[in-house]
Amino acid sequence: MGEDRVYLRVPAKPEYILVIRLTTSAVATRAGFDVDEIEDIKVAVAEAGTVIMNQKNGVGTIELSYKIAGVNGIWIHISAPETEEVTIPYTENEQAELSFYIMESLMDNVERNEKDGFIRELKMYKEFGG
Repeated sequence: MGEDRVYLRVPAKPEYILVIRLTTSAVATRAGFDVDEIEDIKVAVAEAGTVIMNQKNGVGTIELSYKIAGVNGIWIHISAPETEEVTIPYTENEQAELSFYIMESLMDNVERNEKDGFIRELKMYKEFGG
């Protein structure tokens, strides 16, 4: 299998988490993950979208990029490219930390990129059979 890429851009509203989950499921299925792995990936991506969306920084949209990494696994990049005037920086709280715990326990790798106190992007990787 080559390197396939899928892109999704949704408004940063809770009602679009379902769209994110469904797209993630379809891409993970296409990549060849089993049912349990697909559920893990969907939960992790939904948590990532929620963390980015719940920042008090005027996130307008969330962009997701899925890259099927050949026969190894899948990379998922979640970012908030559009932000309005930044007023309150991201602060670690119990809910966000629980979300990161969930993501890190379900995925093989989770990276966060913070700038000026805000989480701008999250990158996650899941290996087949991982």
